Amino acid sequence: MKKLKNLNNSQMKTYRIKLSLNSGFLTPFHADTLFGHLCWVIAYLEEEKELEKFLKPFKEGNPPFLISDGFPENFLPRPFSAEFNVEDPELRKEIKKRNFVSLAEFNHIREDKSLEELETIEPSIYEVTTTHNSINRLTYTTFTEGGLYDLEEIIVSYVSIYLKVVSESWKERVTELIEKLSNFGYGRKKSIGKGQFCLKEVEEFEFPEVKNPNGFVTLSNFCPSKNNPTEGLYKVFVKYGKLGEVFTYCGNPFKRPLVMIKTGSVFKTEGKPKHFYGRIVENIAPAAPNVIQYAYAFAVPIIYPEKK
Repeated sequence: MKKLKNLNNSQMKTYRIKLSLNSGFLTPFHADTLFGHLCWVIAYLEEEKELEKFLKPFKEGNPPFLISDGFPENFLPRPFSAEFNVEDPELRKEIKKRNFVSLAEFNHIREDKSLEELETIEPSIYEVTTTHNSINRLTYTTFTEGGLYDLEEIIVSYVSIYLKVVSESWKERVTELIEKLSNFGYGRKKSIGKGQFCLKEVEEFEFPEVKNPNGFVTLSNFCPSKNNPTEGLYKVFVKYGKLGEVFTYCGNPFKRPLVMIKTGSVFKTEGKPKHFYGRIVENIAPAAPNVIQYAYAFAVPIIYPEKK
């Protein structure tokens, strides 16, 4: 039997996948959520054994591809090392306010260079609140009282997702799944037209090399595995996940709370960083023991800032 190549021990390619958003969306484009959506596409359109085959290498710690969060076009998350060596207190405050930086600024920070200023252009992301009516399922009319609810929507034209693969066949597999996903929609309230998108473009993309990298910045939320680096500049949050699709009606659709390290976190490594860190989290949903949580870090090499 042919052994699957390990992403951390192989030559690999990086691609940038551009999505065109045709509606507002309510669910952020996080890597773990997107991965879960791809699994549901397989579950609906292919045989069960194909999903098991798809998940097997991820469970074994040998992922054949890595996927990042989705970011506004031409922007990336601000590495948490960005303000580390900025002397101007006002600029430091401004940097900390930014969730995203331009590609040029991102690579500048990766080289551990102090930013002299921030680019004035920021991503065009809008958050809007829309009010909706609940429908009485007995009368198929709106409620006379208490039927209104608000949805917090995110509006953005394009989203870029980064993909690392061990082979061309895996790149084709993932992009095909994303294209099929576009027929279903993404995230909450897709049944009423939210989360609609189309796959616009897939292109090869390489992050510029940095000389003698000794750390990484993650482009996805992740859960560290044993022996992963511990020294870093990072933030954590608790993810309160929820089962989707048919599991929504299983009686207990809630996942166990999960502490994750946030996108943009930076860690110091012993020498050159690997392509990925993190792991798959199993036994995450009490009502569905077979459900797993994708929690791998999409690692991009960086020079870890030294204390001044």
